[in-house]
Amino acid sequence: MTQIDPYNPLELEALGGSLIRAMERRPLELLRKMTKFNGSGIYALYYIGQEHPYAELGEFNRLHDCRLPIYVGRAKDPGARQGISPFESITEPLLYDRVREHKNSILAIEKSKTAHIPLKLDDFMARALVCLPLWVPLAEAMAIRLDQPLWNSTLSGFGIHAPGKGRDKQKRSQWDQMHAGRTFAMKLPDNGQSAAALAEPTHAAAVASVKKAAARLGLDLPPLLAPSTPAPTAPQP
Repeated sequence: MTQIDPYNPLELEALGGSLIRAMERRPLELLRKMTKFNGSGIYALYYIGQEHPYAELGEFNRLHDCRLPIYVGRAKDPGARQGISPFESITEPLLYDRVREHKNSILAIEKSKTAHIPLKLDDFMARALVCLPLWVPLAEAMAIRLDQPLWNSTLSGFGIHAPGKGRDKQKRSQWDQMHAGRTFAMKLPDNGQSAAALAEPTHAAAVASVKKAAARLGLDLPPLLAPSTPAPTAPQP
């Protein structure tokens, strides 16, 4: 059977790359202090702390002005509501509201006394790019494909909402197993994976992600990953 490539009037790679560069030019804000704004679009969260299993990621972002997100997401789709056009600007704080949900999730872990691996809200920075709804899915997909953020690709569950009626028997997500504290998640059955068991592959993925980003961007590895300098050899007689 003959394969016919779909018609594409624009180069998606170029468009996606342009959107990612636009987001990377947006100012960094401390997640705790992000101010309210209107619009739809995409956002990136960056870890800058020192907790295992994210220590190398945090050090890389502190060293290089947050170049590797731990999570990328988008505002909820406004298109399902009547009268919303993908070519028109959104005048509601859809993107801000989504980021605020994540702020509350991390704050719940910070305040929790049962968190296996702690998180601090002040260890997270954010960037947000407001754009027309038309471009939101492409921007998100390209950003995730480029950086493979840990909470998008390795540790699932950060972006979920409280289960609706009839789905309250689903098991706790990997993210909630490792970072216990969200009220709705604590009511769900344990999924059988321990925080320690999840932390090791997450740490390995974090290290690999930092090395890949450093190579791609031409940046130095953080000291935690930099090869140690060999001890000088004694002169031979």
